[in-house]
Amino acid sequence: MRKKALIFITTALLAPLTAIGQSPDTLKVNNVEKVRPAVMEIEFRDTVSNAFLDTVKLDTKLKLNDYAMIGVNYGMGRAQCEFNPAKTQGSLKIPRYFGITFTKYGKFFGYMPYFGYQIGLFYGQDGYKFKENKDGYYSYTVDGATSCTYDFVEVPFVAQFHIDTERFKILIDAGMYAGYRYKIHREGPFKFPELMDDFTDYEYKWDYGFKAAAGFGLVFSPLELHIKLNMRYGLGSLYRADYNDREYYRFAYPFDLILTVGLHYQLGRRTGRTKSDLKREARRIVYGD
Repeated sequence: MRKKALIFITTALLAPLTAIGQSPDTLKVNNVEKVRPAVMEIEFRDTVSNAFLDTVKLDTKLKLNDYAMIGVNYGMGRAQCEFNPAKTQGSLKIPRYFGITFTKYGKFFGYMPYFGYQIGLFYGQDGYKFKENKDGYYSYTVDGATSCTYDFVEVPFVAQFHIDTERFKILIDAGMYAGYRYKIHREGPFKFPELMDDFTDYEYKWDYGFKAAAGFGLVFSPLELHIKLNMRYGLGSLYRADYNDREYYRFAYPFDLILTVGLHYQLGRRTGRTKSDLKREARRIVYGD
């Protein structure tokens, strides 16, 4: 009995010392090591002063996406022709010029978001009109016609340079167009009355030339209102150069000024990161390229 009591007292005295030698994260129960529940206390301290925050510069520059737009456009203007030999003329009113456009913006060299392209389909009118002299007569005609109006369809393709702010943008276009004249109307003592509303065999129906524009836009995402002054200059003459004389050539190149208003709808996000941007960034983080 005395021996059993001595063993019990010795075990009770050594038990605390055994526990002290164990890892603080583990505990043996019945010779099985178990993980102690961890207790962590985290203290958050405000280590940033207001004076430091006042010196932090945030990047507030507008960052544009590579977005696209579809738009409807309407305009009116004045038409003339560059005649050779020269002829004194007035301006023919263009009462209607309208069409649809698709615009796509992108980044030049991958980081300059100022460029894009625009393609469209337009219906319009152009032509020429000569001035009356003091006696009420016309000093110049084309085979007796004092004015001529052409109806045409055209497909312009232009590069667009744009400078954007949050609600405003400056626009500059430059490019080419291809068109087709499908209707004609002449006025004056034309020497072929039956051709007042028909083409002669020496007139060209196909047209092509330069197209440029300058203007501004108002942005109310997802809508944009663009106001531009357009210039069309034909590189093809209205008629065959030698139709009247085999030795003395004649030319007539259309030159139009048209003021247009266009309402455009954004097909993607104008600012901020798109899904493609996020995927590109994730790939760079994971693969390093």
